[in-house]
Amino acid sequence: MQKDKIFILLLTCLLCAFSSPTLAQTLLENPSPKDTVITRKNSLVLHIGGGGSYYIAGINLRPIGLENSIQRMSAATTFRLMWYPNHRLRLGIESGYTNFYSYRVESGSQKGRVSLNAIPVLFIWSMPVVRRVNVYAGLGTYILNTHLTYLGEVKSKVISLGTNFAVSYTHPFSRLVGIAAEAKFMNAFETKDATMSLQVQLVWKFFQW
Repeated sequence: MQKDKIFILLLTCLLCAFSSPTLAQTLLENPSPKDTVITRKNSLVLHIGGGGSYYIAGINLRPIGLENSIQRMSAATTFRLMWYPNHRLRLGIESGYTNFYSYRVESGSQKGRVSLNAIPVLFIWSMPVVRRVNVYAGLGTYILNTHLTYLGEVKSKVISLGTNFAVSYTHPFSRLVGIAAEAKFMNAFETKDATMSLQVQLVWKFFQW
């Protein structure tokens, strides 16, 4: 319960920072020469990072025993490769890893655990909205892996259609490297699995022409 409160507090602080009038005014000013990792040249930009996620969908518990605990918070990682052309719309691909949820079960003296993790494979569209702030939208599939340990071990895999939506703020250190704070909604809508995550990412423009 304490972890849930911390996650909600972090999300609230991030949203308040993005909606601050002072910050918005600063972001809309003209960028300085060293302000951004992005230039008007074609470039390839890599985003790598991670943080925490919180599973927000309902959990359909199977009748294999008594529910003891549900763990909705877990680590999440992102790997994103973007093509930045000399206009505002950007394209890319995204993958990563997150454990959606896990819970313990027991029946009599028998105990077990169920966990569900996801590997997204998505096509991504991105666009800057104001200075240093970008929005992302993705469409593709989620590879969902279920692991059950109960009177043995069972693993299963399902592929679900899904989307994601994200907003990020990037602080540049040079024209090539920056650090981004990102809030992301991941939705495997075919299996009705969804999570929210807060991540910190390294942004590296490693090639341009």
